[in-house]
Formats: sequence, structure tokens, C-alpha cells
Amino acid sequence: MNLPEYLIPAADGIPWLTLLVLAPLAGIALIGLAWLLKFNEQTVKAGVLAWTGVPLLLAGMVWARFDPLAVASGQGAVQLVERVPWIQAIRVDYFLGVDGLSLPLVILTAVMTPLAVIASWGIRERLHAHLALLLLLEAAMLGYFVALDFFFFFIFWEFSLVPAFFLIQGWGREQRRYAAFKFFVYTMAGSLGMLLLFQVIYLAMRQVGMPTFDLIALGRLGQGLPVAGVEGTLRDILFAYLEQIGVTNALGRYPLLYSSIAMWAIFIAFAIKLAVWPFHTWLPDAYAEGPTAASILLSAVMSKMGAYGMLRLLLPFTPDAAQYFAPVLAALAVVGVVAGAFGALSQVNGDIKRLIGYTSINHMGYVMLAIAGAAAAGEAGIDARASAINGALVQMVAHGLSTGALFYLAGVLYERTGRWELSGLGGLRAGAPTFAGVMGIALFANLGLPGLAGFVGEFFIFRGAWATLPFFTALAVIGLVVTALALLLMFQRIFLGPATGTPRSIPDLRPQEFWAIVPILVLSLLIGVYPGPLIGLGNAAAGQLVAIFVRALS
Repeated sequence: MNLPEYLIPAADGIPWLTLLVLAPLAGIALIGLAWLLKFNEQTVKAGVLAWTGVPLLLAGMVWARFDPLAVASGQGAVQLVERVPWIQAIRVDYFLGVDGLSLPLVILTAVMTPLAVIASWGIRERLHAHLALLLLLEAAMLGYFVALDFFFFFIFWEFSLVPAFFLIQGWGREQRRYAAFKFFVYTMAGSLGMLLLFQVIYLAMRQVGMPTFDLIALGRLGQGLPVAGVEGTLRDILFAYLEQIGVTNALGRYPLLYSSIAMWAIFIAFAIKLAVWPFHTWLPDAYAEGPTAASILLSAVMSKMGAYGMLRLLLPFTPDAAQYFAPVLAALAVVGVVAGAFGALSQVNGDIKRLIGYTSINHMGYVMLAIAGAAAAGEAGIDARASAINGALVQMVAHGLSTGALFYLAGVLYERTGRWELSGLGGLRAGAPTFAGVMGIALFANLGLPGLAGFVGEFFIFRGAWATLPFFTALAVIGLVVTALALLLMFQRIFLGPATGTPRSIPDLRPQEFWAIVPILVLSLLIGVYPGPLIGLGNAAAGQLVAIFVRALS
């Protein structure tokens, strides 16, 4: 298949991305074989942990072959492309590829899965099923980040709900069934509008002789970039189709109206997964009631699927509507930032997992602010807008590392104390100084201490968003202060003061627990001190993406 210049296949011809997605599925097959051969549980755990190194190694191979500076025909080049016709009747292709927007999240997924497996070490019931579901969730998330045909993109998007649902319902806490059901229904219902939209887009594209679900081609049309065999922009094509079938007779001949409807259909689907206010209410329940391993993957990676979807679909497909409604999106982001911060503060004597969950709402609000800032009208140039997108990418990785670490340590604390409630704890640092030190580093990484990854992400987000949305950016600073207060009070409740709670002391971190968390914290430190490689991954793609917002949008 002949590919345009902005789609670059692997030079060595090896299907690296297919191998990456299939690796966790092969691990599931090995778990099944171990179950049939009745291997003991310790062997199975060690084997699965070792196998999670295979996707991690493959992600490293993909990174090594990726050229972050490659741009072509007005966009960051999509690389290691695999494209094969799949369903000829409706023009569905098996289409995989990575660019600077997706590769950081692919790497994050591969990095956090081993920690989730380690967090499952205490599972006693249905261990094989639990580990298989973790690998299935990893495969679905990896597939989502590399799929570039909407058919497969949507399948991976929806299928990721299945293992997450069963992990929460099967191994969660007392309210696990309610939390799992709420999480599943919210995300499934929110996706219906996006699914319907793509049916309309497909029919509109068929009218111009190019029926396709190709996300890259559709994104180029949305931005006004050339696509072989097609004239006009995606907005013009969609409007002409709606005019042909008589919709404009009822709603009026306003192209921006239909772009806006498309934008909100996309936004709602992804805002639910990103937990943007007011679509966030499923998150505290799912994070708090799920088992530790599920909480790690849901917070560290799965929430980022929403932000990635906005970067991949919302901004390039509907740039005019995104710019028009950017202040509204920013307002929702700021409300989420502040609400998440005060939600976390309300839990300083309550549930530690719920507190960490509310901080996630706060941090994902900054990501939403960056996306709105990149799209907003104003005199800001490409550098400022690209800074916002780069900040969002770094923030997603930084938040994934620090929040995953906090959930892991919360699980370790529960194993020692038998409680999730913070009230009644205190003074545990005396007997567990290493535990206190490690959790302190994870906490400071999460609240954005300079020198750690979270600071870099927030700095670039504020720098970029200030250029176009200074009022909302200033309001968002409230969230920084309140979240820091909530996390510091959490640390004080657990480790500081007199040992008057129950228990009065706990064992310190075991060597295996210490070495499980250290690589995550080291990565956070490395990104905080030297963020260049991570920012460099997405900078070219971010710059090309925001170029449309620098040009005058008609």
C-alpha cells in the first residue's frame, strides 16, 4: 500500500506495534497454560512480572526507532506505520502508528503495568484471572494509543472498560459493584454521541468519494491540510452532507453550529474518562473501591485516554469550534481543578484512596486547561500554544508516575494497618522511616515540587495557557495551594506527631517493596531535572497541531 509522506513505516519492516499490543495477550495465554499445569502461585506471579518486561522492552525499541523531529506536510510524522486493508466493504484498515502525542503514553503504560502486577502480590482469590485481566487492560490501552483507524480506536476504547469493570467488581472493596457499574455506564453512555458522529462523518466522506475512518486523514481535513483525492475541509464536507439530507433546513445554515455539535460529542466522550467537571463523579468511587492494582492503572494510564482523545480528535477535527468554546472548556477545567482540590482536602481524616482520587481530578483539570489554552483565540504564537500541549503531555506522564506510586504505597499501608481511613493514624514515621521518606517523595512529586516531574508539567501548562487564557490560569493557581495542603495534611496524619493511633507502629518497607517503587520515583526525578527527552518527543507534533490556531480561522 502506497503511503503519503506523513506516514512512515518501520525501516526494518518489523511490525513493532503489533508485537507491542499482542505481547500482553501472549502473557494471558501463558497464564492459562500455568493454570492448566497447576504451577504454584508464586511462580505465576514471578512469571507475569517478568513477562511485563516484554511490552516494556518493545516500547523501548519503538522509542529507539522514533524520530521526534520528523514532520511532513504540515504535521508531525506518524511513524512505524502498519496499514493493511481489513474490511474492504466499509474501508476499514488495520492502521497502527505512533507520533509525539501517543508515544509518551505508550511508554507510560508499559512502565506502570509491572507496578500494578507487584501490587497484586497479596491477591489470594482467583489470582490467575486477576493477573490475566491486568494484562488484558494493558493490551487494550496500548492498542488505543496506537490505533489510527476509528474502527479499531473505538474497539480498544470500549474494550478497555471490560477488564477494568471486572477488576473493580471482582476484587474491590464493599461498594465495588456500585463503583464498577457507575464507571462502566458513565463511559459507555458518553461514547454513544461520538459513535453516532463518526457514522455521520463516514457518510459525509462517502459523498465526496472517500469513505474512511482514517483518523489522520480526517484530522488533516479538519485542519485544512491537503488529503489526496479530497477537496475542501472536514467542516465543509460535513455541512454539505447535512445540507443534502435536509438537516440545515431545520437547524439553519450555520457551519459553526454543526462543528460545535461534533466538538461536544467528542468532548463529552473524552471528558468523562478524563474526569472533567461535571463528568467526574464516577472517579472517586472507582479509584477508592477498586483493588490497588486497578487503582494504579486507572489513575496512571486510563484517565489519560481522555486527554489523548482530545488531542487526536477534538483539536484537529473541530478547530473552529474548539477555539470558539475554549473559554467554556477552560471554565470547566478550572472548576474541576478547584473542586478536586477541595474534595481532597475534605478527605484528610477520611479515605486515603478517595483523597488521592480527588487529587487526580485536580491534576487532570490542568491538562484540560492546557488543551483549552492551546485552542483559545488570541495573539499567542505557536511556541506558547505548543508549550501548553507539551505541558499536558509531561503532566500526564508525571501524574501517572506519582499517582501510581501513591496508590501502591496506600495499598502497602493498608496491608500493615488493615484500614484505609486516615483518622486514628499518627506517628508511624518512628517505626518506618524509609516508608515515610519514600511516600514523602511520591507526595512531593504529585504536588509539583521543583526538581520533580510534576513541576515541569505544571510550569509549561501555566506558561502556555497564560498567553491565551490569563484569567482562568490565574484562578487555577488556587488548586495548587489547596492540593498541596491536602497532601501535606495526609502525610502529617500518617507519619508525624505522637504515636497515639492504632497501630502505634508498622514494619518499614521490605526490600522488594522498596525496589518496586524506586524506579518510578527515579523516573520522576529524572524528568524533573532533565525533561528535554520527554518534551522533545512531543514538541514537533505539538507545534504542528497548534499551527491551525495561530492562523485566522474563518
